[in-house]
Parts: sequence; C-alpha cells; structure tokens
Amino acid sequence: MTEFAQIATNLTATSGNYVIGRVNVNTASAAVLACLAGGDTGVGQLLVNYRLSNPNNLTSIAWVADALGQNNPDALTALEVGDFLTTQSFQMTADIAALGPFGRGYRRVRFVFDTCDGTPRIVYRQDLTHLGWALGKDVRQNVLASKGT
Repeated sequence: MTEFAQIATNLTATSGNYVIGRVNVNTASAAVLACLAGGDTGVGQLLVNYRLSNPNNLTSIAWVADALGQNNPDALTALEVGDFLTTQSFQMTADIAALGPFGRGYRRVRFVFDTCDGTPRIVYRQDLTHLGWALGKDVRQNVLASKGT
C-alpha cells in the first residue's frame, strides 16, 4: 500500500491532464460515497466508518478495497468502472462570518476556492447573511459581554 500511495495521484483512466469530477474519498459524506457505489447507503456508511477507524490507512484510494473486502463485489465494481475517486481536494469551501465593532454589522459569506492550477481562485461566492448568526449563541454573548453592550 505504501508504494501505491506514491504513484496513486499520477494514475488515471483518461488521457487528459486534468480529470473533472473526482470525489475525495477521504472527505466525502456517506451519501456521496453511496451514490458512487451504486446507491448502496450501507456501503457509503461502511466506507465512512472504515475511514474514521483507520485514519493512518488513508494515503491512497487502495483503502477502499480493504474496507469493502470480499463482501461488497458490486460496490467495488461500480467504483472501479469510473475514474471517480481521489485522495486530494482541489476545491475547498470557507464559510466566513464577520462581526463589526461593538457587535454590530454582521456578515456571513461562503466561498469556494479552486487550487487545481496551484494558485487559489474564487469560483463561487454566496452571501449567507440572511441565514443569521452562524457562530453559536455562546460566542455572540461573549462578544457582546466583552464589548460592554
């Protein structure tokens, strides 16, 4: 598995330089993994459980075969058919909440950054201020208490 981890990011089933649409198997939700495994929600949860129990084995996608073992041949076949999985992420999401002086002027924005070219760039921005306070009740109370308001 160690040797495979060294070359895994250089393998692809396409001749292009960049594969669009891969899912990071180390961070994907059970629902997303189930979709890739033929819709089997049990398989999606099995993969998430394995990932949580074996954090040191996640250096390549080879752990997926270990997690599924011999008991899930259909799911393993579904995952092998397409070039869907990776252990790298090129897009990251940041939810940013900012509070102005004296606890006034709140803003909440979600950004999606793409780093596939090496330089981060914003590919999506959404104002979430209308959804309200995102930092928890205790944080707001502490901020207001520290400002004396």
